[in-house]
Amino acid sequence: MFSTLRRSILPLVVICCSVALSSAQDHKEEYPTVPAQEALKTLLEGNTRFVSGKPQHPHEARDWRENLEKGQHPFAVVIGCSDSRVPPELVFDQGFGDIFVIRVAGNVVDTDVIASVEYAVDHLDTKLILVMGHTSCGAVEATLAHLNDPDGEPAEIVSLLYQIEPAVIGIDNNLPKEEMTNKVISRNVELAVRRLSRTPDVRRSINSGDIKIQGAIYNMHTGKVQLQN
Repeated sequence: MFSTLRRSILPLVVICCSVALSSAQDHKEEYPTVPAQEALKTLLEGNTRFVSGKPQHPHEARDWRENLEKGQHPFAVVIGCSDSRVPPELVFDQGFGDIFVIRVAGNVVDTDVIASVEYAVDHLDTKLILVMGHTSCGAVEATLAHLNDPDGEPAEIVSLLYQIEPAVIGIDNNLPKEEMTNKVISRNVELAVRRLSRTPDVRRSINSGDIKIQGAIYNMHTGKVQLQN
């Protein structure tokens, strides 16, 4: 009896597995991997629409969201600040499932952020990593204030600010406040890109030409995203 049952079930298992594999393959073909340079171009085109006041608000329809239940295929990773005034999806005029967003105050790159990036690269086949700082960054301003008043913040915030402090090194303390803040913001992005680039798993992908890491600054006044060299 059990032998007969096993023989009758086996073809069903094979059929089900074949259907599942076929479905997964079809879904992968529906969302092909986007090369890093093409992904960057898409982000910048979206930012241009945002700046011009003509966003398309793509990929918000119900059928699109239902299709995403099968899996996600973001074409870019965006590491940004948790500042409520800098939402990457709106800044780049993207929709559900388009970008893998990692947000933390001061867009710092710690172990958890790196792990999230590696997940997107290794498991979602995402080729572009964009680290985006922004003007008037409160985390950077708090870091500069903390250096002048070490007792002004609780330990948890100090732990965050400590990760931004290296961006202050080498910058002229006599600069006007706004100019100094902007330089630290830019430097903070550069250091985040450098730290990501030195992560072994990420570095292997960079060396093989598989992924690209790009720094950028969002101007809160103009709405424009400026790439860093």
